Amino acid sequence: MPRYTSILLGLAALSKCVAGISALRSPFNRDLQLSADLGLDPNILLEDPVKFRSLVANFADAVVEIEYAEIPIDHTNHSVGTYRNRFWASTDDYVSGGPVIVYDVGESNAENLAPVLLTNSSSFFKQMLSDFGAVGIVWEHRYYGDSLPFPVNLDTPAEHFQYLTVKQALADLPHFAKSFSRGDLPDEDLTPTATPWVMVGGSYSGVRAAFTRDEYPDTIYAAWASSAPVEARINMGAYWEQVYRGMNAYQYGNCSQDIHAALSYIDQQLSQNETAAALKQLFFGPGAEQNSNGDFTSALAGVFGFFQSYGMDGGQGSLGDLCNYLETDPNANSTATKIAGPDGFAPIYGAKHVAERWASWPIFTQLVNANFDTNCRGLDPSEPSSCDLGTRYTDIDTISWTWQYCSEWGYFQATNGGEHALLSSYQSLEYEEEICYRQFPDGVKSGFLPPHPRANELNSQTGGWTIRPSNVYWSGGQFDPWRTLSTLSTEAFAPQDVAFTTEIPTCGEQTAESTLFGYIMDNAEHCFDFRSSFEGGDVSRGYFTDALAEWLECFHTDT
Repeated sequence: MPRYTSILLGLAALSKCVAGISALRSPFNRDLQLSADLGLDPNILLEDPVKFRSLVANFADAVVEIEYAEIPIDHTNHSVGTYRNRFWASTDDYVSGGPVIVYDVGESNAENLAPVLLTNSSSFFKQMLSDFGAVGIVWEHRYYGDSLPFPVNLDTPAEHFQYLTVKQALADLPHFAKSFSRGDLPDEDLTPTATPWVMVGGSYSGVRAAFTRDEYPDTIYAAWASSAPVEARINMGAYWEQVYRGMNAYQYGNCSQDIHAALSYIDQQLSQNETAAALKQLFFGPGAEQNSNGDFTSALAGVFGFFQSYGMDGGQGSLGDLCNYLETDPNANSTATKIAGPDGFAPIYGAKHVAERWASWPIFTQLVNANFDTNCRGLDPSEPSSCDLGTRYTDIDTISWTWQYCSEWGYFQATNGGEHALLSSYQSLEYEEEICYRQFPDGVKSGFLPPHPRANELNSQTGGWTIRPSNVYWSGGQFDPWRTLSTLSTEAFAPQDVAFTTEIPTCGEQTAESTLFGYIMDNAEHCFDFRSSFEGGDVSRGYFTDALAEWLECFHTDT
């Protein structure tokens, strides 16, 4: 494979905003988000993963000691026992009387992220610690990384996942906070009774920040929830509506139409046994024909993996790179006809032409192999050729996140359907749910995995997108696919009477359900305000820091 020159684009703030399904949930896409947050050339990750790991390790300015807290496995029944939950803490910026600010990493291993957040001066989190003279904590979520109540692998019985719930996980940090202290600050009472605790997070960890403030206001005094999909919903086909809107807004409407046309042709070919095998081999080579239509078209969806991290940018492998390839005709006789017009090439050359052009995109098989841990076309000569796109996930974080969305959240990113559809019709709700059954074959039978995610039950428990805890700031990107289930959603199925305002609410007072203290960044996607390199992010960060400065003035020991 070719190697590309590595280029550091400059450190952005880290967010580790990851949430996704199918190909978008892979370890590769978690690293892709990390690459975007660090400001690394994404080609490094795709072409030289070893070098990428080395570069990430060098971003921390200092070593931060790993610590562990003893946490009940079951907060309602302590006889089940305890486990050791990882965290990292720094008092380097602390000024007496300052707050404790916690960054919750959410559905991912926190080991790479924590030292950078706490020590690198370009990190938005480190800047916040300095501005407020705060103690900083990075918290790892139960069942992720090394914070494991039970070993997580393909042999983990469903019974051991029964404690991986929103309710149990929300109780972890409050349990920890009530006895938190630092040996180098023996005279400081850093527990929430005497010191304001602030929780910051993006994506699922943003959800946790808002929920913890709502559920445990005596522990978390204020929170920032960036790109936080607080509404559980089984059908999240609206994810793709945001991608469609972004493609059109960024002048790639011809590409969205061509992808739609190509998928119609692909689905028609897949519906016939005599043409399905040849089509699958056309895209991914020998062995691809053994995949189901659902698994094969899930791999096609991998072209959108860059979008929530980069929009249409991201170098080779990005959606913009594919679109530039699709919308260029290398055989055109003149410059005028070389680039597709606003309707794309399908009306001129036919949908088959676009599908075949897509299949010939040079980087595509490599991208699929990175997403699915396969070796389609034998691109890695040191490994046997393998193109099974339907295997169970083996990565700890992916297994645990799969349990979470299969049991409670839903978030099934099935096709959006209709004239805007960017996925195959085989990417149905039934297919997405089949992934759950495949990953946890004893789950439903054991009684610990529900046949369908308990989304409605979870919304009843948390309030979903109607929650309005005081001292919370909400932010999101204009084209962030996860905004569709956030409090900032403007989808037809979301509450329609909500007015967004950047006027700081009075500390300790909830706003009305029809009013939200929040901000939508133009031309932005997922957690872009956690990146100091994103020009529009400083505005959003400013709204929160200004609000926090006011709110902290109200804190007193009998809060």
